[in-house]
Amino acid sequence: MERLNIDLIDIINNGGFLKCLPALAQDAFFRHCQIETMKSAILYTAKIGLFDIEIGVDKKEHSGYELINLSEDNHEVSGIAIHDTYGIMKTNFNALLPANIIQLLPEHTVNHIDNIEQIEIHFCSGSTIIYQQADLSPAVISSTLKGVIF
Repeated sequence: MERLNIDLIDIINNGGFLKCLPALAQDAFFRHCQIETMKSAILYTAKIGLFDIEIGVDKKEHSGYELINLSEDNHEVSGIAIHDTYGIMKTNFNALLPANIIQLLPEHTVNHIDNIEQIEIHFCSGSTIIYQQADLSPAVISSTLKGVIF
């Protein structure tokens, strides 16, 4: 299988990591994952390049979530590479909005949660960038999964 290169901007624009993967690449990704089965959900976790990926799937609702955050180490997954060409995961909220990067992303709304100093940028694609504070890099990129997931 040829190496699939995915950029974080594509993940945000498409509404999630899984939506960027063709069927064969999804199979390869899930074979690479560590799986943890819980009472009501299944967690799939993997490291791809500099990123940790977590996918949680509700057993009954056929819904779930994806989380992507920076990893502490670099790990190769054959056939899949994730890049951050525009430095989204290294750019704080205060620098992201005035930068040209925001123009490349889908329509969005910003939600400030004052009591915990959290800022969320919600994109119409279904992805969200979450910042713990405005002057820090993002903590995570999340996406909601709906319908039949696999």
